[in-house]
This record gives sequence, structure tokens and C-alpha cells, in this order.
Amino acid sequence: MAQNPDPADPLDDIRPQLKRALELTDADFDRMAPEVKNLLTVRRKLGHTWLDDFEVVVEVLEKKGCGCGVEAGQIVVFDMRHRIKPEKSNATLCMHMLAPVLAIFYMTFDRGSEGLNPLTRIWRFYDCVAQAEDEGAGKARTRVYLRTSDTHQPVLVEDMKPRRELAL
Repeated sequence: MAQNPDPADPLDDIRPQLKRALELTDADFDRMAPEVKNLLTVRRKLGHTWLDDFEVVVEVLEKKGCGCGVEAGQIVVFDMRHRIKPEKSNATLCMHMLAPVLAIFYMTFDRGSEGLNPLTRIWRFYDCVAQAEDEGAGKARTRVYLRTSDTHQPVLVEDMKPRRELAL
């Protein structure tokens, strides 16, 4: 259940890790807005290594006349810091295909701070935004999902736990 951020939360239980990871000082914490603190509490729910424990996969389902060269079954893999992992990706990097997907990253930290799967189960399929002479009939369609970084198993649960507690 969503909660309003507690403006008095000192983040004492995760402050040492946040200081180290983000190079923050006590003065930074004192000035921090409650909304920022709330986003940082994702580590309470998903563990301190959650940014490294999971990946976002954009899988090409079909390419109906796509001109950029993607093929069904190819993937683009992102880390949870929203960076493409070229060593794990095999699809052509087409911004027409990826642009609609990038919007989901805006909610990952917010959902994670509530203990939810960082990716929504509602918006999982995306169409390429390229509009050619065929009025968009020939374009790629993708599916987006979360997976573990180590075993590459899809994470389909809504209520998340730290990686070490998931049996994947």
C-alpha cells in the first residue's frame, strides 16, 4: 500500500550505504526533500544491491516491415540505472523502437520504494513509433520484462523481495 513520505525519516538504517554509494554528507541528508528520501527507501524493500541484481529486457516480438534491421527474438538489455548493456544485447539500437519503452524507467524507483516490481505489469508491450508511407503498419512490436542479472530468469511477481530472497 502506498504511503506518504515521512519528512522526519533520517534514513539511519540505510544512511551509511547511501553515503558511500552516492557520496552524500550529513548536510545533504538534512537538506533532502521528503520525496527524495522516499525514492531512496527502495533499498529498504529490495536490498542495497537491487540496481545490480535486476535488468530490464526489451524483446522484439515482430518486425512487420521494420527498416532498421531488428529481428524477432532479439533483445536490448538495460541495467536498473537505465544504461544499455551492449554485451548482453543483440538487437539494432533503434530509437524509434526504444523511445516508447524509456518512459517506464521514470516509475522504477517509485515502484521499488513501495516494494513493488519496478516494472508495471500493465504496460508490457510497445510499438515502434516510426511512421512510414504505410502509416505505421510496418513496424516493430516489443515486450518488456524484468529479469535477474545472474540467472536471467524473468521476475513476474508483483510484490518484490531482495534478490537473495527470490527463488530464481
